[in-house]
Amino acid sequence: MSDEPERPKTSRERIEDALGAWAHFIFRFRWPVAIAMLATAGALATAIPSIELKMSAEDFLFEDDPVRAAYDGFKEEFGQDQLAMLTVEAPAIFDLGFLEKLRAFHGDLEDEVPYLEEITSLINVRSVYGRGDELVVEDLLDEMPSSQAELDALRERVMSTPSYIARGVISEDGKATTVLVEVATYSSIAPDGAGADLLTGFGDDEMIAGGPPSGEVEPGRRPFLTSAENTEVIEAILSVVERHDAPDFQIRAAGSPFLTYQLTVEMSRDVPRFFGGGLLVIALFLILLFRRISPVLLCLLVVVPAVLSTFGLAAVFGIPFSSVSQLIPSFLLAVGVGYAVHLVTIFLGDLSANRSRLESLEHALRHSGLPVIMTALTTATGVLSFRAAQMQPIADMGLLSAVGVAVTLVYAMVFLPALLAILPLEAGRSHETPRLDAFLSGLASGAARHPWPIVGGCALLALSALVAMTQLRVASDPPSWFPEDHPFRVATEYVIDTFGGSRSFELVIDVGVENGLHEPEMMNRIESLDRLVADLRASGAALTHTTSIVDIAKETHQALNANDTAFYAIPQERKLLAQELLLFENGGSDDLEKVVDPRFSKARYTIRTSWQDGVDTANFLEESGHRFHEAVGPDAELLITGMSALISRTVIATTESMLRSYALALALITPLMILMIGSLRAGLVSMVPNLVPILLTLGMMGLADIPIDMFTLLAGCIAIGLAVDDSIHFIASFRRYLALGHDPIGAVERTMQTTGRALLFTSIVLTTGFLVLTLSAMLNLRQVGLLTAFAVATAFLLDVTVTPALLVLTHRQRGAAATSIDRQSGS
Repeated sequence: MSDEPERPKTSRERIEDALGAWAHFIFRFRWPVAIAMLATAGALATAIPSIELKMSAEDFLFEDDPVRAAYDGFKEEFGQDQLAMLTVEAPAIFDLGFLEKLRAFHGDLEDEVPYLEEITSLINVRSVYGRGDELVVEDLLDEMPSSQAELDALRERVMSTPSYIARGVISEDGKATTVLVEVATYSSIAPDGAGADLLTGFGDDEMIAGGPPSGEVEPGRRPFLTSAENTEVIEAILSVVERHDAPDFQIRAAGSPFLTYQLTVEMSRDVPRFFGGGLLVIALFLILLFRRISPVLLCLLVVVPAVLSTFGLAAVFGIPFSSVSQLIPSFLLAVGVGYAVHLVTIFLGDLSANRSRLESLEHALRHSGLPVIMTALTTATGVLSFRAAQMQPIADMGLLSAVGVAVTLVYAMVFLPALLAILPLEAGRSHETPRLDAFLSGLASGAARHPWPIVGGCALLALSALVAMTQLRVASDPPSWFPEDHPFRVATEYVIDTFGGSRSFELVIDVGVENGLHEPEMMNRIESLDRLVADLRASGAALTHTTSIVDIAKETHQALNANDTAFYAIPQERKLLAQELLLFENGGSDDLEKVVDPRFSKARYTIRTSWQDGVDTANFLEESGHRFHEAVGPDAELLITGMSALISRTVIATTESMLRSYALALALITPLMILMIGSLRAGLVSMVPNLVPILLTLGMMGLADIPIDMFTLLAGCIAIGLAVDDSIHFIASFRRYLALGHDPIGAVERTMQTTGRALLFTSIVLTTGFLVLTLSAMLNLRQVGLLTAFAVATAFLLDVTVTPALLVLTHRQRGAAATSIDRQSGS
């Protein structure tokens, strides 16, 4: 009997003992555990329909982002700037038959569209003219023309009124018109602490739909229109459009509300397609791996409840579902199958070796339980790095993905062992793949025996990628995600070409004094913005039309001077200007409320733009924003907001998000790898084959002109979180064989013989899971699918080549020591 003291157990051994005890617990209580897990999944799945959708452009930013906060404040003050634009093209616009059809179309929209603030078209656009000493402000077509002479007069009047073209009511060539639908600013959902129905006690539906009158409700107390309500609006509009659309009344639908809706529609199509396609393809690969159906069903029985539970938890805890969240089911599918494959492979292998079911389960958890837990930690850490993003959908996706990884781990470590203990699985035959095993072993062995050429080649690839990365560009252009023939994209391009675009910059000029806008000097300064916009347009800026209080002041002054176009100007006397604006306000039109606040201290100045990409608008604001401040002068404060400014901010936020997320991922995963592997050298080595694929992916984006946007920036952090999984399994096995006395090259060879095939198949599963995204019609999803699949596949190749080479180089002293011992033993 040896007198040597018993060696204390390492942390790894203690964890493996605990996992062995866990196997005994699960085996004993397998039925209660399985039933409890299924009940939990079922209960959480019932909450999924209540998950909140956030798909609008303003939801790209956090509510406390200064640009988002300014935009929200603008909406509270002046209402929506996002209009649904329904363009109508016909052989003749100024034709009695067409105008009757337009009136019917306009009326049906007013009657059937919910959450409606206002509809503007040729039917009701303001008409300002003088009749004797009287100022008349009425709808343009209060009375329909009854003769060709009246139609000709109508055409002359419309085409000579600048505000009609500026507002997009008529095209510059007079061959197309639009119906502008402004939806409500506020939701019908009660704010926290309010009653269940905001409509209770009110009788004026129009007032309710448009939100409270200024001054009656504290700004910010009511939520803005939700994505679900926007969907109701758009579906009602499309229902009316479908009835009225005809060859001689061709309708196209564009604008931000339709963008939000179309993103929601495409997502509802893609998520089942991704998940179903992923299940099918991965099932086929699993059949090739196991050569039977039961292991495939086991893996899927883990993944499906995990995905359902994840989104159920999102609904319960109020984590919203956004456009980028549709990547999560495919991500969790690949991750969950990878976890299950490791456990099921060991379990079935032990059954084939005639071990008992309990022994097989214990060995599977002891052997693969800790690596699975470690890979879950690194994967969750990788996606949690998105919490540092400056864009809310990405940050929310990071949180939900991390929750999903944790939930999937629970199902893999709790539900799967219970199923393995319950289901009558047969041992089956072991299916060897000698050629594949020999190829993988030879690949790693060759890299281990010739490390320097491998490392040098890797360094050369990394340097080449860095050079290619200089071609990277940022983009923020959601309409470009749709196919070129998609109705929304076609409509958007038509609006740009015919009406000058649907997006706008909104300038808010605050003079800080009540009735300060009655001062002709201040109005002249606002008018000077028209000349500035014209100068900028002449120098290449894609600015098209402007609207403001100046237009109303000029129209009113002209009308009160016998409709003489020579008086289309701002009155230069304060008292006269104030009187004329008061006359217009009392004329019955609410157009003044949309461009000035009740105190006449703030004015809204709208600049329509044909730019779609936020990069263009961001560059414009950086280069020319100061000129607007200079034009307004020191006596007023100027705020530049609106949808175009919001999209500009997303460009900066995209870049900041990528830098922060990638840096945080590296900062968290590197020490985690060192800690889990238990070696500084091995931990640092493990990061090389996981960083180079990210550089190669970014380099490929630069060469292929794939821009960095809120989708493609996800590929890097997702890939880092997934790629380290292979490194953990490889290095952990390498250190195990090294501890058993193998030299570094021998440890590499043994590692590849025992884990190489599993690493290959899990990498195939991950790659396939993301390649399924290429089934989407949306360009952004196809791109992120290809980029992530490329990064994961590249990481596997580097794991079986560069990692062995680096391990041999960093453990040569150990190999030399082992060789010396062998020689001494031989002597």
